[in-house]
Amino acid sequence: MPSGDTSSSPPTLRRVAAEAGFGPGTRFTPEVQDALALILLEEAGLTAFRAGRLDRRGFMARLARIWAGLPLPNGRSYYEGLAGNRATMSWQSFEAGIARIWPAG
Repeated sequence: MPSGDTSSSPPTLRRVAAEAGFGPGTRFTPEVQDALALILLEEAGLTAFRAGRLDRRGFMARLARIWAGLPLPNGRSYYEGLAGNRATMSWQSFEAGIARIWPAG
């Protein structure tokens, strides 16, 4: 995270940064971003998805509730229109990307 006051940072960022043990002086490096993303992936059900207890579509819908740029099956963001949010890809592109990362097997 950028050094200095984090009071204006979004609540999710503050929460996951604290959970990861990152303080206001932590630099927002790619490694820090990856660590924060892993926390959010777990909250979306990554472990359950990888274990087969959560299907791909359900996992994708949970991801879309975390990252506003990801679509729901209807192609719209879960946060469509809120603060200018919209899906930045189609459901089909999202599904193809997830399949490349985690092929069915």
